[in-house]
Amino acid sequence: MTVALLGLIVYRRYFAQPSANKTPAEAKFDSLTARMGFNNDVVLHVAASLANASDNRLAQAIVSEASKNQVPIKTVSEFKTHTGYGLTGVVDGRIIALGSHTLMNELGIKTQIDHEQISQNIAPNIAILYVSINSYWAGIITVFDEQTHSF
Repeated sequence: MTVALLGLIVYRRYFAQPSANKTPAEAKFDSLTARMGFNNDVVLHVAASLANASDNRLAQAIVSEASKNQVPIKTVSEFKTHTGYGLTGVVDGRIIALGSHTLMNELGIKTQIDHEQISQNIAPNIAILYVSINSYWAGIITVFDEQTHSF
């Protein structure tokens, strides 16, 4: 998974170009890679449900993608914003975290990815957001954003 993700990020850095008609403040959902044992729709469902409680551009890009794909968005409880790092809360009785590698480390969640290697090869306008379900790393969402990488 690490090699595939790194290859995808390198491809996007050198070959993919952002849309010319995008406004600078707009963040756009780029991709979702679920970890083996997790389903893409479930990861998007819990991430979008959590993100729906936030007005952050990165979070709203995830909500928009879920809506576009008709993935259900549910109410979140125990919602908390970790400024600059991400979001946590409970969706469908499961503890969800969405955010940076730093947030995952602070929560004791092992991502099994060499974040330093990925960071060196990523375009400066792609944010990598980690998703965890019940303290298990479930996947990665990338979002294109010209302004910032943090919550």
